[in-house]
Amino acid sequence: MISRRTLLGAAATIPLAMPAIAQTRTVSFTLPYIVQGTSMFPFVGRARGLFAKRGIDLQISRGAGSIAAAQAVAAGQFDFGMAISPPLVLLIAKGLPLNLIGQIDHDSMMGIGLLGDSPITSAKQLAGKKIGNVQASAEVPFFPAYAEKVGLDLKTVEVISTDPKLLERLLADKQVDAITGVASSSMPTLLSRDIQVRWMLYTSAGLPSYGTAIITNPDHVRKDPGLCQAVVDGLLESLSVVLLEPDAAMELLFKEVPELALSASSRTFIRIGMQAQQFAVTRPETRMHGLGWADPAVYEAMTDLVLKAAAPPGTARPPLETWFTNRFAGNITLRPAQWDGIAASGLDFGKRLV
Repeated sequence: MISRRTLLGAAATIPLAMPAIAQTRTVSFTLPYIVQGTSMFPFVGRARGLFAKRGIDLQISRGAGSIAAAQAVAAGQFDFGMAISPPLVLLIAKGLPLNLIGQIDHDSMMGIGLLGDSPITSAKQLAGKKIGNVQASAEVPFFPAYAEKVGLDLKTVEVISTDPKLLERLLADKQVDAITGVASSSMPTLLSRDIQVRWMLYTSAGLPSYGTAIITNPDHVRKDPGLCQAVVDGLLESLSVVLLEPDAAMELLFKEVPELALSASSRTFIRIGMQAQQFAVTRPETRMHGLGWADPAVYEAMTDLVLKAAAPPGTARPPLETWFTNRFAGNITLRPAQWDGIAASGLDFGKRLV
């Protein structure tokens, strides 16, 4: 029998019929980066037993960037993982064996970061300014496409490349006027230090860009779809716990990753990341189709963008049906009032995005 606690007080609809568990199966899983508010849900679900009830012993590793995480999954070093969608599409176009089997966030939040008191209010005002970036970061290949959309001449800006550990400091210390980056990663770092910032999103300029997706090797989809379904359902039910029970979720996270509690700013950092996810998950497609569902049309448009902005000349277009599916998504659904509450919780973060 499914307990009241598992049902989150009837908060989420989960698949009631699960296959009988013959034996526990160890499954390796990689995050795209360090543990953040946007990537804490696998730990939360593991602590709550949402994978164990599906016969899964989830072994979670922390990544070193979306590209590295995706490459590791493609190489078979991990069974499943998460990575931001635009670089995933690029890697697939380059021939890496990857399937996207569930969507977590519906906005990558790639864009331009500014201090809260910056006089810059439009992208065109970046002309003549210094912009910091990390060359290997996911948003960098798409900056020229963004500049073209907003009418910014790249010859008029000075780009200063730096190490990932120094990027936010460059902005905070006003060594640059702006940075390119992913808001859901950089903003919690800065805001948790009481440094006020705002972000101009690529998506606001009309560049299609979904956020983090669940990925696996195509062999798993072909040979073990039951495992794929169990993993996706477990991850999305875990996500629903974070969305609906943020306080309880944070305590479960600190139980799973106790070293996070050692930092005085960890709770603020995690909380802001949770708000970023609340903003990025609340979309018409998730309200209508359930958690994990993604619009194929967005991925088609994103593929166009990737091939134009980031892929080597002559790169063949990978047919969408060979690497993207919604077949495992949509089993975890929320009520309209719950979606309204999640959207309200993400408003403060969303107000900083333009």
